[in-house]
Amino acid sequence: MTFKRMTPAFATLLTSVALTLSTAVLLVTSSGCRSGNRAMAPASAIVVVGTLVEIEDGRAYDGGVDLMLETTRGVREVARVPSVFRKPPIESVLAMHAVVNAAKLGDRLRARGTRDEAGALWAETLEIVLP
Repeated sequence: MTFKRMTPAFATLLTSVALTLSTAVLLVTSSGCRSGNRAMAPASAIVVVGTLVEIEDGRAYDGGVDLMLETTRGVREVARVPSVFRKPPIESVLAMHAVVNAAKLGDRLRARGTRDEAGALWAETLEIVLP
């Protein structure tokens, strides 16, 4: 196999193409990071008050708890309480699990948190509302 030496014009062209591509990659990746940071901006807190009509308790397999709250007649919202099985356990999550343990169907609950992409409320605080 024989190798021929690159002509200076071809070497310059190759260097120019490599520089252009690396600049383009840098621009695309840096603009992607900027838009990613905007997506991570904290959302404003949502408050949902409703009657507890259903509990889906996933704590038996280290999961969280989904609470179905009826806010008005026929309108239901899912409030998700995260799993307590984290190292170290978060005090606010432990407090929400205490509320879940004390709550029964028909109780009025107030959940405060942020919504996920599916529209469910990820609770940050949870309390029983007295009538």
